[in-house]
Amino acid sequence: MNAGVKQPGVGDDHALRRDMGFWSVIATVLTSVIGGGLFLTTVAIQNELPIGSSLIWAYLVAAVPALFVALCYAALSSAMPTTGGDYIYISRILDPYIGFIVTWMRWFGMVGGIAAIAIGDLSLVAHMLRSLGSEHAAAFVTAHRTALAVATIVVFLAVNYVGVRIYARVQGAMLAVLSLGLLVYVGFGLPHVTWEQLEASARGDFDQVMRAASVVFFSFIGFAAIASAGGEVRNPRRNLPLGMVASTGLVTLIYVAVAVVTYGAAPLDTVVAAGNVPAAAGLFLSSSAALFVSFTAFTALVSDISPGMLATSRLALAWAQDGVAPARLAALSRFGTPGWTLGLIGATAIVIVMAFESFIEAIDVTTIAILLTYSIVCMSVLVMPYKRPDLWAASAVRFRGMWLVSILGLVSCQLLLGYLIGRSTVQFEAVVIWLGLGSALYHFTRKDHQLECTLIREAEAGLRAAAQADGD
Repeated sequence: MNAGVKQPGVGDDHALRRDMGFWSVIATVLTSVIGGGLFLTTVAIQNELPIGSSLIWAYLVAAVPALFVALCYAALSSAMPTTGGDYIYISRILDPYIGFIVTWMRWFGMVGGIAAIAIGDLSLVAHMLRSLGSEHAAAFVTAHRTALAVATIVVFLAVNYVGVRIYARVQGAMLAVLSLGLLVYVGFGLPHVTWEQLEASARGDFDQVMRAASVVFFSFIGFAAIASAGGEVRNPRRNLPLGMVASTGLVTLIYVAVAVVTYGAAPLDTVVAAGNVPAAAGLFLSSSAALFVSFTAFTALVSDISPGMLATSRLALAWAQDGVAPARLAALSRFGTPGWTLGLIGATAIVIVMAFESFIEAIDVTTIAILLTYSIVCMSVLVMPYKRPDLWAASAVRFRGMWLVSILGLVSCQLLLGYLIGRSTVQFEAVVIWLGLGSALYHFTRKDHQLECTLIREAEAGLRAAAQADGD
């Protein structure tokens, strides 16, 4: 019927093209992670949680579960380097229903994130135009924000449609701009930083720092996007795990450096009044440098859209291959990309843009969905050596303490999730409703994938029996 029948451990991605190398993996992770969380939330969070320069600690706290989860993804992606990412991992190790419902939830969160990013990027465009003295152009962008956000989604939908080779080039160019802009901001900003200013702007207690960490965790959630496109990465058993872990560490250093400059180079009240990092850059950088930082922020935020589309389209592709979603979603275009799936994502994102028109409204929904997904991913790694010893043996990232890494990842994600739900009840309810819809879909399509589930369970039982026989 599909890949799961032929080989329960992996998906069927033979028609997809392996056009992404190691640096394409790095570019995808960095451009999908560094965006609105860094350039907008770094300052905007003060309006909700006034912790000042203590945000540096919040970033470090949020990096801990991100690193644990990245290691878990490294173990899974090297064992199953295939298209579908989370869905393939969870369905082949834990249970097909859990695999679908968890990734159904993640799909919802990520499409909401695409819509939010398309909207939020326009506020940076408006700021950049004002910096150039074009008040009329800035007013036009603000007045036509919805239409321009829709146009942004359509453009990047086209980039994804024509194939990952073009996609990789676009992401690589964006990474070059992003890297140069960050070097300008940090390099020219550090001489203005003083320890006295960092101390003077520090606010909040442990509880507030933890709450802030649950919010800024949104800034880290893009690192696993590339796992969903494992079937399009060259030498995936090396490039996927190495790229994800290395990128997570690099992103943490970048976030801390930007936070140090932002809160150590200018008084806290002026930074908060600025509203975002590009505007804060104007407080201590030259006008030309601040303008380039604004352009970098625009590029960083809009560059989040393509990786989000890449990951969500490959999840839906994997569902269709297993018969959970309509088979048409698995059909590939002449460019070797899932055209119908990309169209569904674009249409859904456009509906969200037209319905909400706000950057912030989708952020907590996205983070809740992703934290729940990451928790189940960590659980999959915990049981993989016992339930799927064949996959554990195939993983290039395995060591004796992996069980502890998976437990720490699970616990830390749940801790941040608890803080987040405490302040985002409505968003959590929206995720629960979406889960109910996903359960209904799985129930109504079960005749198309019930055989698939049976064969997977039979294969698992045979593998466990073989492993036990070898042990005896």
